[in-house]
Amino acid sequence: MSPPQDRPAVTQETLARDLSQLGLSPGDVVFLHSSLKSLGWVEGGPDAVIDAFLEVVGGEGLIVVPTFTWCFAHGGPARFAFDPRETPSRVGKITDTLWRRPNAYRSAHPTHSIAAIGHRAQELVAGHDKTSTFGKDGPYGRYVEWGAKILFLGVDLCCNTALHAIEDWLDLPYLQVEEAIVKGPGDTPQIVDVTKSPSGDRDFYRRDSKVERLLRQAGIIRRGKVGAADTLWMPSQEMVEVVVKGIYQEPALLLCDREGCEFCDRYRQPTIDHIRESRPQV
Repeated sequence: MSPPQDRPAVTQETLARDLSQLGLSPGDVVFLHSSLKSLGWVEGGPDAVIDAFLEVVGGEGLIVVPTFTWCFAHGGPARFAFDPRETPSRVGKITDTLWRRPNAYRSAHPTHSIAAIGHRAQELVAGHDKTSTFGKDGPYGRYVEWGAKILFLGVDLCCNTALHAIEDWLDLPYLQVEEAIVKGPGDTPQIVDVTKSPSGDRDFYRRDSKVERLLRQAGIIRRGKVGAADTLWMPSQEMVEVVVKGIYQEPALLLCDREGCEFCDRYRQPTIDHIRESRPQV
């Protein structure tokens, strides 16, 4: 298939060039949120995109993607039993292609799994089914500890799941215990608890959120073009530092201020009280 006449083809070579110009380097750990269609017509499809990232970060680098399934037992959009070897990713073609590669490793969390290819990939995803959803002792804590760059390829900061990790690490009171459905022995569906699940509304689910403005003001967002996609990335450790400080100053930073939002109205004061009690004394 040829690209449309009014659109030049995006190739692995041009993607790799754009990623290098954006600031990616050999040895980088990259957590990638993505939209394939934002790139334009890509020769080779999602595999070319993945290969471009791997080319840029090299043999000592690591590419990580969300492969969320939301396999909640009750009321979720995908009521089927989670199996990390079979269940499709629900967050884009690039993510669903990456975890299926023979050299990829996927975590076993039933609702918010991630997948990785590259140096220490297996180590990164290990034990996710035994931690809270975004626990510091699981993959989300590891990629921040390893200094990942969080990259948004054709998508915006509304999908920044690292903010849920911060909510987990600060033990914010609105995280929930949910039930998920997984394949058990003999492929029999079974119900498991998912701790610190990110149910409910958030301000950062919308553009120009309070936390997005805070991050822009901090000057840690790098912007550029990859193919036709508006792309940005942030260093994860600096992002966490900025947001945690922001929450200590404004405890309900991640909750919305919309009139009539039952969830955020319910949890605003408990969140303020929790942060005031737990905030380090300076």
